[in-house]
Amino acid sequence: VLSVVTFKIIELYQEKKKIETSNLYFEGLKEIKNINYEKAEVLFEKVIKNADIGYTLLSYFKLANINLNKKNFQSMEMYYDKIMSLDNINKAYKDYALILKITNSPNINNDDKIKALKPFLTSPSEFQPIASELEILYLIDNKKMKTAKNKLDKLLKQKSISNNQKNRLSTIDEIYFK
Repeated sequence: VLSVVTFKIIELYQEKKKIETSNLYFEGLKEIKNINYEKAEVLFEKVIKNADIGYTLLSYFKLANINLNKKNFQSMEMYYDKIMSLDNINKAYKDYALILKITNSPNINNDDKIKALKPFLTSPSEFQPIASELEILYLIDNKKMKTAKNKLDKLLKQKSISNNQKNRLSTIDEIYFK
């Protein structure tokens, strides 16, 4: 009987902690909406200390975004790196963090961005279409127009691309190569 009571007390305590963590997270979202980034950062750091992997992951994404808004790119990159180093999360979250880091960081030059995109470009991934487009844009930005045009034409000929992607690629073609 005592062990059942102890189990129930532990269960209630854990449930209370989950609710507190959830409330902290949503309070942090409210502070972001109010553009009170410093308070939001404190709240998300508290969430990370007490949360399961789900709220930890969401909090790291929010902290990266806060630092992007504050133009603190080193901290933004650090939070994306923390996401990519987390264990027991779906690889898609790590890939998404890498894509966001690449696209949002002015500290990474375009050649290094293209190198970081290579895993997406050479293997099937839900991020392959966007990685292909980013590669073309970074090549254009680096004035490697011939290489960019070849990759663009090759991509436009693929039957597997969506109409939305075809439209975006056609717009790139129209702006830079017509």
